[in-house]
Amino acid sequence: MTVEELVNSFVSPTARLGLVATHGSSQFPAGVTAAATWDRNLMYLRNKAMGQEFHDQGVHIPLAPVTGGPLGRTVLDGRAWEGTFADPYACGEASYQFTVGLLEAGVAPTAKHWIAYEQETFRDPFSIESASLQLPISSNLDDQTMHEVYMWAFAEAVRAGITHVMCSYNRVNDTHSCNNAKSLNNLLKTELNFQGSVVSDWGGQWNNLLSAENGLDISMPGQGFLGFLGTFWGENLVALVNNGSITVDNLREKVVRTLTPCQSASPFIYNVEGPPIWNGTIGFRDVRKPGTAELIKEIGTSSVTLLKNIGGLPLKKPRSIAVLGNDATDNVLGTNACGSSNDNCDINNLNGTLTTGGGSGANYAPYIITPLDTLKRRAIQDGSEIGAIVTHVNNEFAESAIATLLTQTGVDATLVFVNRWSTEGLDVLNLDIGGNGDELISQAVTYSSNVIIVIHTTGVVDVEKWVDNDNVTAIVVAYLPGQEAGNSLVPVLYGDVSPSGKLPWTWAKSLNDYPPNGVVTDDVFSPQANFTEGVFIDYRWFDKMNITPRYEFGFGLSYTTFDYSDLSIDNTPSSDNSSVQETAEPFAEFDGTNSLYDVLFTASATITNSGNVAGSEVAQLYISIPEAGQPVRVLRGFDKVQNLTAGASGTATFPIRRKDVSVWSVVDQHWFVPNGTFTISVGASSRILPLNTTWTP
Repeated sequence: MTVEELVNSFVSPTARLGLVATHGSSQFPAGVTAAATWDRNLMYLRNKAMGQEFHDQGVHIPLAPVTGGPLGRTVLDGRAWEGTFADPYACGEASYQFTVGLLEAGVAPTAKHWIAYEQETFRDPFSIESASLQLPISSNLDDQTMHEVYMWAFAEAVRAGITHVMCSYNRVNDTHSCNNAKSLNNLLKTELNFQGSVVSDWGGQWNNLLSAENGLDISMPGQGFLGFLGTFWGENLVALVNNGSITVDNLREKVVRTLTPCQSASPFIYNVEGPPIWNGTIGFRDVRKPGTAELIKEIGTSSVTLLKNIGGLPLKKPRSIAVLGNDATDNVLGTNACGSSNDNCDINNLNGTLTTGGGSGANYAPYIITPLDTLKRRAIQDGSEIGAIVTHVNNEFAESAIATLLTQTGVDATLVFVNRWSTEGLDVLNLDIGGNGDELISQAVTYSSNVIIVIHTTGVVDVEKWVDNDNVTAIVVAYLPGQEAGNSLVPVLYGDVSPSGKLPWTWAKSLNDYPPNGVVTDDVFSPQANFTEGVFIDYRWFDKMNITPRYEFGFGLSYTTFDYSDLSIDNTPSSDNSSVQETAEPFAEFDGTNSLYDVLFTASATITNSGNVAGSEVAQLYISIPEAGQPVRVLRGFDKVQNLTAGASGTATFPIRRKDVSVWSVVDQHWFVPNGTFTISVGASSRILPLNTTWTP
């Protein structure tokens, strides 16, 4: 492969659920859906299967995974669904698994978006009244927050062997991300020891010389915003070398960094047969493998999160079922009527089951098995009657029709399907459910005493209007499940599988409960997002401010119960054996042979299924670090104990590395383990922590 061919491989569209704008590929569950499984193996398998489809479609360099950019600083972020957890440690664990999976499929992954890219509003330049050109939003954050929150997951991607990193649209402390010497040359390439190339987000480059000097290696697509900002590099880069503005060594480094993945990563990278097929320009190539659909179903099932249950679930062969809501059924105009980016749908159309968000991270689905499809099959199997009102735009159903369905037919269970869509390029304005969903639920609870609500969503929605209504007997979140939506959900509704998903972010009672200044909308020449909450994002903020959320980070119910016992600490250390590429992060205890990622001790706890049905439990470990300015507790481990039969026990194991008990010194510019007593807490969520012990360095 020539350098030109390599660089051209970047013109493949971005892809986080499968290859965008291409038929013959699968539609995988979104990143947030994989996160809700809290299952490292499923995260890995998802990206390996997805990566294999990229490879077989002729894509060398997928623009994935999303590695903490956005991390989830604000619940209004329109594309947070492309990412995973609103927590640096958990996001790092997902980023590691995603990266390894893609590499093992023979493609060269791109970690994105570096760094502190936390809103869509004002990410791009546009004209405003006071100036001809507005600068993109500046993410302003301190050194501690940069290291302890926003760099963490990227460090895990580097450790996993990431081959490319994409710089973001936003500015960082008033300097364009793709021109930022501090973040690119110092933090990424030196401190994290990243060896591959930095590629600009499409149009993220603002300057020829500064970007060349300050760490950018590949300019995509070679111009800014359809030429609005001019043409970048190419002949301009040649001129900069010829006139001495940049050195030949600088240019050589860019070439080496671009070619390094060819040698350091999987030997199968770039070994693709046939021309690339993205954008549908070559024709149809079916690259789906046997077993992939079943994996998609398994991820969806494992992610389903039960938030409330006062007897509504599981369904036990109800005599009669009612199904309400557009989200239960097909898009009336066809499976992919919303386009490859899932953002071309008319709001006045019956758009069907939400399986993906919108923007460049979406993709075509080869088919969508809707919840209504699977519910009908199950009703036939059980001999149940099933009626549905799903065909009205925006769920504007006649109340009389709903009353007739729910009362005159003697319905035993009413399933209401609602959703909330969001997209790249636009942040959401509020936490409202889409399509008059609240009104639909209001009508359902008026005429039925057993209403089960299913939410497909890109993020948190406001449930306060009806969450405490006694007629709402169960609430289920199914996120963005991809093509197997119905097949992954219905087995949970019927109790074939006990729900085991847990929330990857905090679900508040009010938008005002989250940190202020989440999405900046000030229409000024140089908009500023000041990360004044510092390290206190998501559950850390709620703990610090003593705010009770509706559902806390890591929360999720089951059809069974679990007891926690026997928390113990094994202080036997072990050397880091998981770094494919070692970082160069400085730490105070360095002796020339040890690593920031050495395991210092291992915690373990016994998890017992004390209920009557089989189930899986995500055990979580949190650490309270004895240092000023630290959160009340931080997540530092999770382990999904799988398939425990009634009465059976399993062991949750949590290896704790030096970095997991370290904090960043802004004075000494290194990580260090504070003196004092660390509290180790283990439990079912960030606020259900029955087991506690201490550890002293």
